[in-house]
Amino acid sequence: MKALTHYLFSTGVSFTLLSLSHALDLNSILLALWLSLSINYLIDVLGHLSRNGIPTRTRVTHSIFTAPFWGVAVAVASLTVLSHASGSGTPLHMLGFWTIMGILVSEEHLFLDSLTQAGVYSWRRRIAIAHFRYDNVALNLGFALLGVLFIVVTLGS
Repeated sequence: MKALTHYLFSTGVSFTLLSLSHALDLNSILLALWLSLSINYLIDVLGHLSRNGIPTRTRVTHSIFTAPFWGVAVAVASLTVLSHASGSGTPLHMLGFWTIMGILVSEEHLFLDSLTQAGVYSWRRRIAIAHFRYDNVALNLGFALLGVLFIVVTLGS
C-alpha cells in the first residue's frame, strides 16, 4: 500500500478508538496522529530493501512478530520524551493505553500490506489475504477514503 493510505487509515482508526474509549481530546488527537505517522514511516523506512532496483519487504518490520515491537518502541519513546518535556511523569495506565495504540497502528500497517502481492511475514513464510499490487488505485483510494471517513465522523461528533 502507498504511504498516504497507511497514514490516513491508521489515523482514522486511531481517532475512532480514542472516541470509543472516551479519550478524545486535543493532546490525544495529536499523539495519535504522531504515532500513526511515525510508526508507519518507520516500518516502511526500516523494512524495505532494494534488490536489483526492486523494493522488497523484510522481516525486520513486516513480520507479525516484529512490527508490534516497533509500535511499542515509538509509543514508549514518544511518551518518555513528552513526559520529560512537560516535567511530569506518565501514569502507568496512560503508558499502557498508548503502548497498545502503538501495537494497533503497527498491526493496521501489516493488515493493509497483507492485502498486497508481497504480503507480510509469519514465521518463515509470507502470508497474504489478497494479492493486489501495492499501488492498486482502487484499493489505496478505498482505504484512504475509509480513513478520512473515520476521521471526519470522529471529529464531527
